[in-house]
Amino acid sequence: MSTDTIFCAARSFDHALDLLAEQARRLGFDAIDYAYMPQVRSSDGGWVAADIASRNFPARWERGWSRFGRYDPYLWSSYERTLPLDWNEVKAAGWLSPLQRQAIEFVDDLGFRDGLTIPIHLPGGRFAFVSGLAHDPIGAWRRHAMAGERLFVLAHQFHGAVAPRLGRERVAPGAGPLSPRERECLRYAAAGYSAVATAAATGRSCETVRRQRKSAIAKLNARTIAQAVASASTLGLLDGRPSEYDDLMEMTH
Repeated sequence: MSTDTIFCAARSFDHALDLLAEQARRLGFDAIDYAYMPQVRSSDGGWVAADIASRNFPARWERGWSRFGRYDPYLWSSYERTLPLDWNEVKAAGWLSPLQRQAIEFVDDLGFRDGLTIPIHLPGGRFAFVSGLAHDPIGAWRRHAMAGERLFVLAHQFHGAVAPRLGRERVAPGAGPLSPRERECLRYAAAGYSAVATAAATGRSCETVRRQRKSAIAKLNARTIAQAVASASTLGLLDGRPSEYDDLMEMTH
């Protein structure tokens, strides 16, 4: 069963978050957090503190964090980008205020000295994020060749699964509909298959698979196959089986 299907089949939000934590643990992360922000800026122009759900954090960590929430340097940095944010980039930044440096020290004191945040931009300026955190200053996830890309996909799959239950938006659609073959390529990519492995599994040529993957990336306005998988997942484009309309479309490709 794919991770996309696992999250959708979760009994509740808490169950889905548990599943996300387990998948992240396999990538070398010791803890995870998730937040959805219907509003990022307050009426006074300042930042809104994220309402964070977490797994494997110390008990009552929120009490100490409350004074830092509106000044979270990891939130500020991740909101300005679409690709994963390596926490080391923030720790070395010259723009950090004294309070933001204290925020980083607070997270370090919780036992999380390394991390990666996945930004999820939503319609209307809404925002969500998933972070993977590690105890070691050089987290085990850094020794996992695909940890960043896999967490990127997992984060979007998780949000795509829990968003409808919580009344939250999916990511905005891309440039056009995916053909059944393109969806199939993305399903295999989500499961960790390379183009060569996908070709072997589907009986198509490697060149055909690469072309279909490239087409899917372009249609979803993505840069990489991981981004395409994440976008397709949060849009629900990888759910279920192709319809008769999909079959008709396939005849034209």
